[in-house]
Amino acid sequence: MNGFQKLAQVLSGANQTQGAGGANPPPKDVRIELATVIKPPPDLKILIDGMTEPIGKEFITVLEHLTRHTRIVTITHQEKAERDLGDMKKEDFLDTDDLAAPFTSFKHNYLLLQFEDVLKLNDKVHVLSVDSAYYILDRVKRP
Repeated sequence: MNGFQKLAQVLSGANQTQGAGGANPPPKDVRIELATVIKPPPDLKILIDGMTEPIGKEFITVLEHLTRHTRIVTITHQEKAERDLGDMKKEDFLDTDDLAAPFTSFKHNYLLLQFEDVLKLNDKVHVLSVDSAYYILDRVKRP
């Protein structure tokens, strides 16, 4: 059983023990599916792979990181600090002179950062469907 199947099993209540009445609650229909955005927000519509009818915004919940939203952040810069980006390592570099000491560093606390990148036409997304509710979990990119 893969991680998505385990998550679906937990969300469906299949792991719950019998209640006081001796009966398990009926399992919910839970799936993780691939879909395509066919109409971007504010009138969001998606089409789940294999289906012919699109799903409208009234049945969809979008996780915050896929919406326009703000966060309070701290930005820290330390000249020449190495950053591990997963597929490569890069130095934090903002030197305004000639790579000679002193190197610059700064920290800005409690800045308001606004994320602007919302769902777009033809984005591929993972969707958690629970009965007739649909939760867009994330964008999907193929390497």
